[in-house]
Order: sequence, then C-alpha cells, then structure tokens
Amino acid sequence: DYLRLYKSIGINRYNHDTLVGDYEVMVRQTVRNDTYFFAKIFKTNVSDARFKSLIYKNVKPKNKEERYVLNLKQAFIKIHEDINTFNLLATEIQDLLRFLYNEVLNTPKTQFRKINRKERNVNLLTSKNQSTRESLDQLIQLFGKAVESDEYEISYLIMNFYIDFINIKPFPVNNEEIGLMVMYILLLTNGFEVYDCISFMERVYLRINEFDGAVVKSSFNWEIGYAQILPLHKFVLSISLGAYQTLNDLVRDYEFDKQLNKSNNIENTINKFDEIFTKDDIRIIHPYISDSTINRTLKRLRDENKIRPLGKGRSAKWMKLYKNENKKIKFEQLDLNI
Repeated sequence: DYLRLYKSIGINRYNHDTLVGDYEVMVRQTVRNDTYFFAKIFKTNVSDARFKSLIYKNVKPKNKEERYVLNLKQAFIKIHEDINTFNLLATEIQDLLRFLYNEVLNTPKTQFRKINRKERNVNLLTSKNQSTRESLDQLIQLFGKAVESDEYEISYLIMNFYIDFINIKPFPVNNEEIGLMVMYILLLTNGFEVYDCISFMERVYLRINEFDGAVVKSSFNWEIGYAQILPLHKFVLSISLGAYQTLNDLVRDYEFDKQLNKSNNIENTINKFDEIFTKDDIRIIHPYISDSTINRTLKRLRDENKIRPLGKGRSAKWMKLYKNENKKIKFEQLDLNI
C-alpha cells in the first residue's frame, strides 16, 4: 500500500501545477465539504438547509451549534491558508480548541484537565504528571524524537499520536474532535496534499463505523503501553489511496477539459442528465469549475429555452425542455460473401 501511496505523493507538485488555474476553487470546495462532514461525524444538530446557508453564505448564527459550524469553517480555511505555520505544541492545540469553540464553550472547558490519582497508577503517559498539559508535552516530545529517528512511516506515527491523544483526554470535553483535527493537520503537513482537493472528513464519514471500530481496536491495551495501531493505520492508508485515485482521475479529466470550452463541457454533462437535475449534480462531475461559470451556462441554456428553473436559490432544481435522443444500435450479421 505504501509503494502505491508513494507513487501518488511523488506527483503532488505535478498535480498542483496542473490544477493551478482552479486550485483555489477546489480548496474552497474541500473546506466546505470538510466543514459539513466533520460536523456530521460528531452529530452537530444543524439542519442541512442551515448548513448550506452557513457554509455558502456565512449567515448570522442563531445558536451555539451554528456558531460552532462557522468557527469550524474558519478553522479549515486557516488550516489550508497557513498550514506551514502550524507547530505541534500543547499551546497551539489548546488555541485550536479555543478557536473552534469560541462563544460555544465556557473558559473552564478549554483548560487542561488535571490528572487524578487513579489515572497516575494505571497510565504510563500520565504516571509522573500532575496535569494533562504535562502529559501532552511529553507525548509531543516523544513524537518529535520518533519522527527525527526516521525509523517509522510518518502516518504510522501520526496514528500513534492520535490514539495517545484521545486516551490521555487532555481537555474536559471534545478530545475526539480536537484529536481528529490534529490528525488531519499532521497528514497535510507530511505529504498527504491530496486532502487539499479531496475531503478527508467526507472519506471518514462515509466509512464512520469502520473508523470507529478501528479506533477501538487500536486503543486496546493502551493503558499498559501495548496499543495495537495497525487497524487505524490500515484504515487511513485505505482512504488515502482512494482519495489519490479520485484525484488522479480528476487531474486526467481536468487536462482533457482544458482543451474544451468549459461552458460547452457543462452543457454536454447536462445533456446526459435525466429530465430533472441540480447544480450540485454538475459540481460533483466538475468540482474545479467555478460557480460563476456554472451560473452563466445555466442562464444561457435558459435563454435558449433548453432548460427552466423549478424554484429559486442554491438548492433549486432545473428541468430540461428537451429529451435525450437515445439511438439504439442494431447489430446485424456481417455479410462475408466476398
């Protein structure tokens, strides 16, 4: 799996250069998807209609759940804009928690948790520490040394860090959320640039039961220092290989599409749709084409009386005013009399 992954990681720069004209558009879509699916993973109580308004329009939040969604979106934007400035420090992880839960959690819940006597007796990483801040500092130091040794695959170390983090539980609440976010950042900063263009959180959400099971299995015997990380490691390698395959296909299609007029390309896609379709159907097939280009094409086809809208707004559906011509090809036996 790693040999296959290295091949894709090795063309990160080529992919970036190929997509450079629309790279920012694709990253913005990834931010929206990551925001939506991260919130879904942790069962944020916001309707899909409100999600779209918050993610696309930045409407004013009505409650703390909606405030959290907006904070989450801003966090993903910041991660992609300033990823190289992130330093793995306890203070930065705490700042991430405070940023995500600004105006959502009260201050005590964003402080490091104290370690009770029972924990010190059974937990190797907390046995000599008075607070989880000290345990997290120790974990970060061990992680840094393991990376410097260059003896282990980086994603394997990242999975170890994640399992240690969520079991230490450095904060009173939301450790799984912060742990997954830190895992995401560490992957991005260590070669997994595919997640600039393909949503990591969507891949996790679509296989959430498998992910949860892998975390449980990988945490087994963690307290005595014998956690079995392989199930989670194999899971992340699997979704990463799938993400790179999707990106490689997208780059291939993008190179082909560059030779075509984008508006005509969208029209050809619409021709293949059923009678009713949405803008989201177009975005799925052409994630690198901007909303303005899609809107111009829809307006042109409407003015040409080829389609008409069924409702208003981003979620409106469109109806084709013509039928596809599905010509059936009849195969006849060849006449081989020569």
